[in-house]
Amino acid sequence: MKLGFIMLVTMVISSIETVSYAARLSGARTRRVGASASLFNILVVFSRFAVMTQMVFLGSMLDNAIRTGSIESLLSDFRLVLLAMSGGIIIGLLLIPSMARILAIGTVKLDRHGSIPKIVLSEGLFRTLGKLPSQFWLPSFRANWQEIRKSQLTYWFLALNAAIFSFYAIGNLSALYAGALVPEYRSVAINTASIVNGLGTIILVIFVDPVSAKLLDDVVLEKRPLRDLKAAVFQLGVGRLVGTLIAQLLLWPFGQLLALFVLLFEGGAHAV
Repeated sequence: MKLGFIMLVTMVISSIETVSYAARLSGARTRRVGASASLFNILVVFSRFAVMTQMVFLGSMLDNAIRTGSIESLLSDFRLVLLAMSGGIIIGLLLIPSMARILAIGTVKLDRHGSIPKIVLSEGLFRTLGKLPSQFWLPSFRANWQEIRKSQLTYWFLALNAAIFSFYAIGNLSALYAGALVPEYRSVAINTASIVNGLGTIILVIFVDPVSAKLLDDVVLEKRPLRDLKAAVFQLGVGRLVGTLIAQLLLWPFGQLLALFVLLFEGGAHAV
């Protein structure tokens, strides 16, 4: 029951994070980059809150595994969590075109009314929600792949994003697994997640974010076609999906590596 709930929350988180890329498309279409960035931040805040909820239940799974000695079972459960993450990303990819339309409408209304509460008061919550289903449609992956081939983007952008996201995907899980391997130092092990996630963040803001940000600006300034931005968004989504598959391979060795790091750190600390 607990594992099923964690997988559901994980799927929702990864769907929201993936679909948040649609804000870049809506910003390019409406030429209101600031307003679209605000809507993007709203989606990110919701996903971060869901991550905090997820960590509570994952921590409970860790305590139960230590108490019962079922370490290998914990690893299998974490692989299922990664699988749920992959499923959520696929759902997010399917929703990106629809969400781009919805966010484009929301961006224009935000520019008109000035805030989310004013939009709800002026437009009406139920009337606004009732219009959403008409904006949904399923994308063609074949067409998106053709867009990538026609665009000026290279496949290194996809590969780099996949490598970076694999760090994010296993950051918390590998730290929790390391905590199960060295239960006496599990508090230290859990906090090593910040190291893994921090490395991923540094690489992301240096190599990926500037590229996508410049691409958005170029599309808004009509220096490049919208097709290139669509291709970049699709590559970002697919990169996340490939990253979760890489994470399946990295989960065990990273957990072992973090456990070794914790033992060496604690050994050195006691020596001092």
